[in-house]
Amino acid sequence: MKKLVALFLIVFIVASAIFLIDQAHNKNMTKQVADIYQPPEKSREELYQDNYISLLMPYIQKEVASYYSKILKSTPHVAPYDVNVLDVKRPNGYRSFVFELKLKVIPYVGPHIGVGVDYITMKIASRKITIESFEHIKSYNLPPHYQHLLINNRKEQ
Repeated sequence: MKKLVALFLIVFIVASAIFLIDQAHNKNMTKQVADIYQPPEKSREELYQDNYISLLMPYIQKEVASYYSKILKSTPHVAPYDVNVLDVKRPNGYRSFVFELKLKVIPYVGPHIGVGVDYITMKIASRKITIESFEHIKSYNLPPHYQHLLINNRKEQ
């Protein structure tokens, strides 16, 4: 009887350990997939982030227009709610007022038909905003009734 109880306890402990390890792994994978921090809804942080994105929209839109002008006949738009902050740094250290932002943007045409995913890295220093890099991450195929927007009527972007 004691051997049976001991065997049961060992099996229970091993099964629990496997379950906990699997849960931790799944939680870590979910965190990696959802790598974009979202501030709490209706928080002061969300308000400030939305305010800053609004101020940066002309720079974002200009960079998107420049890239997609080689692909599309029509300039895609970017909605502020489709801009996510991936990273913010103070490269000159604590309480310096030079910032590097890495943003994820999803430009669209027509009634919000996504054309791709792009990363834009910006440097904000005092009164000057510069684009450090523009990375095109992913292209989306346009539906058949929007193929006329493609330059050279290419099937894929």
